[in-house]
Amino acid sequence: MRKLLFSILLVINLTNTFGQNLNEEKYRFAKEVFNSSKYKKGNYPRFQENIQLVADNSYQFGEKIITVSIENKSYEILFKKGIFNPDIIVGKETVKKSKSQLDSLTSDQKIIYNFIRNDSLSICCFEELEELNPNPQTKRFKFWLIQIGVINPTEYYIEFHNKKATKKTSIEEFIENAKMTFYHKGTIII
Repeated sequence: MRKLLFSILLVINLTNTFGQNLNEEKYRFAKEVFNSSKYKKGNYPRFQENIQLVADNSYQFGEKIITVSIENKSYEILFKKGIFNPDIIVGKETVKKSKSQLDSLTSDQKIIYNFIRNDSLSICCFEELEELNPNPQTKRFKFWLIQIGVINPTEYYIEFHNKKATKKTSIEEFIENAKMTFYHKGTIII
């Protein structure tokens, strides 16, 4: 009986210890960004042009197409309403070549082109950083951005602010009235 009780306590202790380490690791880089001189609040405009749903989870922002793979469907409002503005993240000018321009490139030039093109992007692993939200009016997130030609995704950190939000505000209502106030290109995920 003592061995069984000892084993149970050991398993509970190990679970708590490793669980805390995993959670701390999840927030480690984000904490460094939000608690450093890199964190400077801004006021980023919503995407002003037409946004079209071109396929399941794919949105066209002007000439850019962003495919979004997120578990919490409430976050899709960020993309549908243009609150998440891809021009802020990857630049307003779209780097895209026509088929004839691509055919004229050498294979080395094609490789370089694929590194700089920004017309087709994918976003995944979109996750709220709940422990880093300083108040009910501010919500912080991280996501991975995947570009054509780049093997590994890049982690980004973004912040949204809704001055009317309270602790009782739903995530949908928060997002509907939010504006983007911060973004930071983080590390490449290996």
